[in-house]
Amino acid sequence: MKKTYFLFLLLAVLLISLPTGLDAQTRNRKNQGSSKVDKYFDESQGIAHRLWYGGGFNLGFSGSNLINVFNIGISPMVGFKLIDPVSIGPRFSFQYTSVKGLASDNNIRKVQPLSYSAGLFTRYKFLPMIFAQVEYEYENSEYPLITGVNGVLVWDNTTQEVATVREARDNVYVGLGYTSGLGYGTLGYEIMLLYNILEPEDSLDLPFSIRFGLTFGF
Repeated sequence: MKKTYFLFLLLAVLLISLPTGLDAQTRNRKNQGSSKVDKYFDESQGIAHRLWYGGGFNLGFSGSNLINVFNIGISPMVGFKLIDPVSIGPRFSFQYTSVKGLASDNNIRKVQPLSYSAGLFTRYKFLPMIFAQVEYEYENSEYPLITGVNGVLVWDNTTQEVATVREARDNVYVGLGYTSGLGYGTLGYEIMLLYNILEPEDSLDLPFSIRFGLTFGF
Protein backbone atom coordinates (compact mmCIF):
# COMPACT_ATOMS: atom_id res chain seq x y z
CA MET A 1 0.00 0.00 0.00
CA LYS A 2 2.83 2.41 0.89
CA LYS A 3 4.68 1.64 -2.33
CA THR A 4 1.51 2.30 -4.32
CA TYR A 5 1.07 5.60 -2.50
CA PHE A 6 4.67 6.58 -3.27
CA LEU A 7 4.36 5.79 -6.96
CA PHE A 8 1.12 7.76 -7.16
CA LEU A 9 2.71 10.72 -5.36
CA LEU A 10 5.79 10.71 -7.58
CA LEU A 11 3.65 10.54 -10.71
CA ALA A 12 1.49 13.40 -9.45
CA VAL A 13 4.52 15.60 -8.74
CA LEU A 14 5.94 14.99 -12.20
CA LEU A 15 2.62 15.52 -13.95
CA ILE A 16 2.06 18.79 -12.11
CA SER A 17 5.58 20.16 -12.30
CA LEU A 18 6.62 19.30 -15.83
CA PRO A 19 3.72 20.91 -17.70
CA THR A 20 3.88 23.95 -15.43
CA GLY A 21 7.59 24.34 -15.95
CA LEU A 22 7.37 23.79 -19.69
CA ASP A 23 4.54 26.29 -20.03
CA ALA A 24 6.49 28.85 -18.03
CA GLN A 25 9.58 28.36 -20.13
CA THR A 26 7.53 28.64 -23.32
CA ARG A 27 5.97 31.93 -22.20
CA ASN A 28 9.35 33.34 -21.24
CA ARG A 29 10.83 32.45 -24.59
CA LYS A 30 7.97 34.07 -26.45
CA ASN A 31 8.07 37.22 -24.34
CA GLN A 32 11.82 37.64 -24.00
CA GLY A 33 13.14 36.30 -27.29
CA SER A 34 16.90 35.93 -27.03
CA SER A 35 16.91 35.91 -23.23
CA LYS A 36 18.27 34.08 -20.23
CA VAL A 37 15.89 31.20 -20.95
CA ASP A 38 17.28 30.83 -24.49
CA LYS A 39 20.76 30.69 -23.01
CA TYR A 40 19.62 28.04 -20.54
CA PHE A 41 18.35 25.78 -23.34
CA ASP A 42 21.42 26.43 -25.52
CA GLU A 43 23.15 23.03 -25.34
CA SER A 44 26.21 24.38 -27.19
CA GLN A 45 27.50 25.56 -23.81
CA GLY A 46 27.40 22.01 -22.41
CA ILE A 47 25.50 20.83 -19.34
CA ALA A 48 27.49 22.58 -16.61
CA HIS A 49 24.78 25.23 -16.25
CA ARG A 50 22.23 22.47 -15.58
CA LEU A 51 24.20 20.88 -12.75
CA TRP A 52 24.16 21.84 -9.10
CA TYR A 53 25.93 20.34 -6.11
CA GLY A 54 25.08 19.89 -2.48
CA GLY A 55 25.77 17.96 0.65
CA GLY A 56 25.48 17.68 4.37
CA PHE A 57 27.86 17.02 7.24
CA ASN A 58 27.17 15.67 10.70
CA LEU A 59 29.27 15.38 13.82
CA GLY A 60 28.07 14.01 17.12
CA PHE A 61 29.13 12.68 20.50
CA SER A 62 27.18 11.02 23.28
CA GLY A 63 28.17 9.13 26.38
CA SER A 64 27.13 7.39 29.57
CA ASN A 65 28.83 5.65 32.47
CA LEU A 66 29.24 2.51 30.34
CA ILE A 67 29.51 3.55 26.67
CA ASN A 68 30.81 6.55 24.68
CA VAL A 69 29.82 7.11 21.05
CA PHE A 70 31.40 9.40 18.44
CA ASN A 71 30.10 9.69 14.87
CA ILE A 72 30.94 11.68 11.77
CA GLY A 73 29.33 11.58 8.35
CA ILE A 74 29.00 13.24 4.95
CA SER A 75 26.18 13.12 2.38
CA PRO A 76 27.11 14.50 -1.08
CA MET A 77 24.54 14.94 -3.85
CA VAL A 78 24.42 16.15 -7.46
CA GLY A 79 21.36 17.54 -9.21
CA PHE A 80 20.62 17.81 -12.93
CA LYS A 81 17.99 20.36 -13.99
CA LEU A 82 15.59 18.83 -16.51
CA ILE A 83 14.04 22.28 -16.65
CA ASP A 84 14.89 25.15 -14.35
CA PRO A 85 12.54 24.20 -11.46
CA VAL A 86 12.79 20.37 -11.76
CA SER A 87 15.92 18.42 -10.84
CA ILE A 88 16.87 14.76 -10.56
CA GLY A 89 20.05 13.19 -9.28
CA PRO A 90 21.89 10.82 -6.94
CA ARG A 91 22.58 11.22 -3.24
CA PHE A 92 25.05 9.25 -1.10
CA SER A 93 25.71 9.08 2.61
CA PHE A 94 28.66 7.72 4.61
CA GLN A 95 28.65 7.44 8.39
CA TYR A 96 31.61 6.43 10.59
CA THR A 97 30.95 5.61 14.24
CA SER A 98 33.40 4.89 17.03
CA VAL A 99 32.00 3.14 20.10
CA LYS A 100 34.04 2.54 23.25
CA GLY A 101 32.71 1.02 26.42
CA LEU A 102 32.41 -1.82 28.87
CA ALA A 103 31.87 -5.19 27.20
CA SER A 104 30.27 -8.39 28.45
CA ASP A 105 33.74 -9.82 29.27
CA ASN A 106 34.20 -6.97 31.80
CA ASN A 107 36.88 -5.29 29.68
CA ILE A 108 36.83 -1.93 27.91
CA ARG A 109 36.39 -2.60 24.19
CA LYS A 110 36.16 -0.51 21.03
CA VAL A 111 34.33 -0.99 17.71
CA GLN A 112 34.01 1.18 14.57
CA PRO A 113 30.79 0.45 12.63
CA LEU A 114 30.51 1.91 9.11
CA SER A 115 27.15 2.69 7.51
CA TYR A 116 26.29 3.96 4.05
CA SER A 117 23.35 4.70 1.76
CA ALA A 118 22.69 5.53 -1.88
CA GLY A 119 19.60 6.93 -3.52
CA LEU A 120 17.89 8.93 -6.24
CA PHE A 121 15.80 12.06 -5.79
CA THR A 122 13.40 14.26 -7.73
CA ARG A 123 13.14 17.89 -6.61
CA TYR A 124 10.65 20.55 -7.70
CA LYS A 125 11.36 24.19 -6.84
CA PHE A 126 7.83 25.59 -7.03
CA LEU A 127 8.76 28.89 -5.32
CA PRO A 128 12.08 30.80 -5.47
CA MET A 129 13.12 29.46 -2.05
CA ILE A 130 10.75 26.53 -1.42
CA PHE A 131 10.99 23.07 -2.96
CA ALA A 132 9.39 19.63 -2.70
CA GLN A 133 11.43 16.43 -2.80
CA VAL A 134 10.73 12.72 -3.34
CA GLU A 135 13.65 10.37 -2.71
CA TYR A 136 14.32 6.65 -2.80
CA GLU A 137 17.21 5.43 -0.63
CA TYR A 138 18.93 2.10 -0.07
CA GLU A 139 20.36 2.13 3.45
CA ASN A 140 22.94 -0.28 4.86
CA SER A 141 23.69 0.34 8.53
CA GLU A 142 25.92 -1.39 11.06
CA TYR A 143 25.28 -1.32 14.82
CA PRO A 144 27.12 -2.80 17.82
CA LEU A 145 25.14 -5.36 19.82
CA ILE A 146 24.30 -4.29 23.36
CA THR A 147 23.01 -6.60 26.07
CA GLY A 148 19.49 -5.98 27.27
CA VAL A 149 20.37 -6.73 30.89
CA ASN A 150 22.98 -4.14 31.82
CA GLY A 151 23.49 -2.25 28.54
CA VAL A 152 27.09 -3.24 27.80
CA LEU A 153 28.72 -4.22 24.51
CA VAL A 154 28.47 -7.88 23.51
CA TRP A 155 31.91 -9.48 23.26
CA ASP A 156 32.21 -12.41 20.81
CA ASN A 157 34.77 -14.90 22.14
CA THR A 158 34.92 -16.68 18.77
CA THR A 159 35.90 -13.66 16.66
CA GLN A 160 37.54 -11.80 19.54
CA GLU A 161 35.61 -8.68 18.53
CA VAL A 162 32.62 -6.69 19.68
CA ALA A 163 29.59 -8.24 18.00
CA THR A 164 27.82 -6.08 15.42
CA VAL A 165 24.73 -6.47 13.26
CA ARG A 166 24.23 -5.06 9.76
CA GLU A 167 20.77 -4.05 8.55
CA ALA A 168 19.75 -3.26 4.95
CA ARG A 169 16.47 -1.54 4.16
CA ASP A 170 14.66 0.63 1.62
CA ASN A 171 13.47 4.13 2.45
CA VAL A 172 11.20 6.48 0.53
CA TYR A 173 11.17 10.10 1.70
CA VAL A 174 8.73 12.86 0.81
CA GLY A 175 8.94 16.39 2.13
CA LEU A 176 9.54 20.10 1.75
CA GLY A 177 12.62 22.26 2.00
CA TYR A 178 13.84 25.84 2.16
CA THR A 179 16.91 27.06 0.27
CA SER A 180 18.77 30.36 0.28
CA GLY A 181 20.42 29.60 -3.06
CA LEU A 182 19.51 31.76 -6.05
CA GLY A 183 20.50 29.45 -8.89
CA TYR A 184 23.50 29.01 -11.14
CA GLY A 185 26.79 30.18 -9.67
CA THR A 186 25.46 30.90 -6.17
CA LEU A 187 26.21 29.25 -2.83
CA GLY A 188 23.39 28.67 -0.37
CA TYR A 189 22.18 26.60 2.54
CA GLU A 190 19.08 24.45 2.81
CA ILE A 191 16.91 22.75 5.41
CA MET A 192 14.47 19.93 4.72
CA LEU A 193 11.74 18.13 6.66
CA LEU A 194 11.22 14.62 5.29
CA TYR A 195 8.83 11.78 6.08
CA ASN A 196 9.80 8.15 5.47
CA ILE A 197 6.69 6.39 4.18
CA LEU A 198 8.44 3.00 4.39
CA GLU A 199 9.34 3.28 8.08
CA PRO A 200 8.39 -0.10 9.66
CA GLU A 201 5.47 0.12 12.04
CA ASP A 202 7.37 -1.85 14.70
CA SER A 203 10.43 0.44 14.50
CA LEU A 204 11.37 2.69 17.40
CA ASP A 205 12.80 5.25 14.95
CA LEU A 206 10.69 8.28 14.10
CA PRO A 207 9.58 8.50 10.44
CA PHE A 208 10.49 12.20 10.34
CA SER A 209 13.99 13.50 9.68
CA ILE A 210 15.51 16.97 9.35
CA ARG A 211 18.42 17.62 7.01
CA PHE A 212 20.74 20.62 6.86
CA GLY A 213 23.18 21.19 4.04
CA LEU A 214 24.91 23.48 1.56
CA THR A 215 24.26 23.79 -2.17
CA PHE A 216 26.02 25.41 -5.10
CA GLY A 217 24.10 26.36 -8.22
CA PHE A 218 20.64 25.31 -7.00
